Amino acid sequence: MRVAAGISQSQIVSILTDQGYNAQEYEADKVVVDASGYKIIVWIDGADGDISYITWLPGITADDVGYKILNKFNNDVKFGRAFADSDGDIRLQMDRNSSGGVSAENIESDFDVFLMLIAKFLSDLESQTIA
Repeated sequence: MRVAAGISQSQIVSILTDQGYNAQEYEADKVVVDASGYKIIVWIDGADGDISYITWLPGITADDVGYKILNKFNNDVKFGRAFADSDGDIRLQMDRNSSGGVSAENIESDFDVFLMLIAKFLSDLESQTIA
């Protein structure tokens, strides 16, 4: 079990479950969360227990999006990124450097921000597709 600078994997599950999400420990360093129709991985990694929030957008590939939209999103959003993985699937990711510590409030806030990033990406994609 990994610890993210003071917050354990099981505490992350508890925090997100208390917010109403279905969260479960997954492997030794991940939590999987069902939220807003997406599977979101909360991954604890690195010497400081840095946290990454990751999701893939089902049914959306690099062929559907194009690199112009990905680049625009990545330029507009400074704390998250969207990219095509090695299979051509679109992945959204947001990272937190945990060297200064992580609180329950950080986890709650970060998760809410990540959900907003997903919504922004989908909105940007829809407006670009319509345009």
